[in-house]
Amino acid sequence: MTLRPLADAGRRVFRSLLNLVLVVLLGGFAAAALVRYSPGFDVDENSWNPRISADTLAALHARHEQANQLLPFYLHYLRAAAQGDFGQSDSYRVPVSELLHDRAPVSAKLIGWGVAGGLSFGLALAWLSVWPRRAVLSIATASVSGLLLAIPSAVLALAFFFAEAPLSIAVALTILPRVFGTLRALLEELYSSSALLAARARGIPPWVLGIRYVLRPAAPQLMAVAGVAFVLAFGSIIPIEALCDVPGIGQLAWKAALSRDLPLLSGLALIITFVVAFVQMTGDLLAGERN
Repeated sequence: MTLRPLADAGRRVFRSLLNLVLVVLLGGFAAAALVRYSPGFDVDENSWNPRISADTLAALHARHEQANQLLPFYLHYLRAAAQGDFGQSDSYRVPVSELLHDRAPVSAKLIGWGVAGGLSFGLALAWLSVWPRRAVLSIATASVSGLLLAIPSAVLALAFFFAEAPLSIAVALTILPRVFGTLRALLEELYSSSALLAARARGIPPWVLGIRYVLRPAAPQLMAVAGVAFVLAFGSIIPIEALCDVPGIGQLAWKAALSRDLPLLSGLALIITFVVAFVQMTGDLLAGERN
């Protein structure tokens, strides 16, 4: 009897890991296909540069011919990426791994503070909507969430940029309305639970109620919501970094897309897809443990 839960957990982890591998491979291939078949991919601006020699032009054309064969290019790229070689950027003329090493900390800081702020603000707003049981607060919090949902993340970022305020707050305010509804529903469920009602009847202090009967039982679901917030933050940093000239992964992805930099975009797609899928997988596993 004791081995069956372990076997079920092992199968669940194995299926999640298999799904992670498939998502990463398909995500990388989809990104490479979109770049390869985008208009103007075969056009090289260096073809009209008189300062480039004929041998260099021939090498550039040969490289484009190799990229034109999408499946062989992708398989070759995967073999090299498995050894830590993500190729050389066509637009920056430096190794992709070097670009990622320089820019990843900037985006990681922006995402980390943005997710922490978005969850904190969202949880505070959801608590005001549920716990005091005031109709005015419930309407006000829903209105604030709806207003933030209607404002594009790029507009928020520009407002904070011109005000010289931290852009991580713009990321947090982008995340807040997208997690507010889930957090409010979770608090509503916990508020009406029999265990919490019994604890309140016994006169247990509010801070003990919050930790023992709210945060502890809601921890797996909060982890799942944090995974969703992480994914949302990854999507929001692309326009934020591009518009506000932040030298991070989002700006790098934007510039790589504009220049149709296939090696750079393939590396970014593999890494970003892996990170996002891994976070989602972890949240789903933690939420599954509770169920």
